[in-house]
Amino acid sequence: MQTGIDNKGKIKAIALGVYDAINNKDSNALRKLFAPDIIRHATGEIGVEAAINMMEKMFSASPNTQFNVEDILVDGNKAALRVTILGRDVFKDKPLPSILEIFKIENDQVTEIWGAGVSPEKFPQKV
Repeated sequence: MQTGIDNKGKIKAIALGVYDAINNKDSNALRKLFAPDIIRHATGEIGVEAAINMMEKMFSASPNTQFNVEDILVDGNKAALRVTILGRDVFKDKPLPSILEIFKIENDQVTEIWGAGVSPEKFPQKV
């Protein structure tokens, strides 16, 4: 029988593995980590292939992009992640772009993702 602590570590490892796969542009790893019918609520997409296509387009437009998981909180079968985006043009005196996501994990795969992002352009200039 798996203890709560063991399960928490497993959920955390799966969530971190998603960003390792993305940073390494590893489509095969994402196919293992994402359920075939994953629902990505923020983008309105269903399916692992749609997620992989989005990743490939993003790296095509911004090849130096890297995602750094700053915080991860696990509760039951969900992981909440705060992620900064590196390798893109940044604005002086403004925070790095970031995203917040919640992963739902079932049977060792991410089945749903809810997310929101913050773009530096939305912050006013310092006076």
